[in-house]
Amino acid sequence: MSNTSDSDFIREVDEAVRQEALKKVWDRYGMVVLLGAFLIVAGVAGYKGWTYWKHKQASETGARFTGAMTLVEEGNEADAMAAFKELAADGPAGYRLLSRFQIAALTAKGGKVDEAIRIYDEIAASGAGGQPLLGDVARIRAAMLLTDTASLEEMKRRIGALAEGDHPLRNSARELLGLTAYRLANMEEAEKYFTAALVDPGIPQTMRQRIEKVLALVVKADEAPAKGKS
Repeated sequence: MSNTSDSDFIREVDEAVRQEALKKVWDRYGMVVLLGAFLIVAGVAGYKGWTYWKHKQASETGARFTGAMTLVEEGNEADAMAAFKELAADGPAGYRLLSRFQIAALTAKGGKVDEAIRIYDEIAASGAGGQPLLGDVARIRAAMLLTDTASLEEMKRRIGALAEGDHPLRNSARELLGLTAYRLANMEEAEKYFTAALVDPGIPQTMRQRIEKVLALVVKADEAPAKGKS
């Protein structure tokens, strides 16, 4: 055979071997391949269907949550509470969590402060659906309800760690701790927390204005004994 014939022959044999190998593979696995292809197509279609369903569910749930918030704005708190409780029971995880926050807020507004604190504490203890910052928001909300009654030690136990470092809620925690200390006439601690907030460049302007007013009262309280001794 010429070199050309040899090459052609080798290619033909090689092709035949490949075809035979493919035939054997097909005879053995053909249905599996077809089934796999079908499952891939079905999987893509199923995923698209699932995505559409999830989007539709999220849209419907969002509308329910917005509707409940509208009821709050309209002053229809009883119906709003019922709507939030339904969402907290059957909504997606995110809406369940947000609804529990709203339930706690409405509960506090209705005068059941201890129950509201319990709900916030449960949110914080549960890990807030894997969102630590929301758990800390719940701690701050509970502390807000306790500012007029709790001891400074209890407030420190609840939110003292949030007042440290660069925590996003540090100045909220400092304000609440400062207010508690001021209520208890612990002016040294009050001034410490208020000053820490005021020197923080990240403090919101409205919070700064509130703290400056209370800090002025703290300074006056500190000056009063000194004037009495003079």
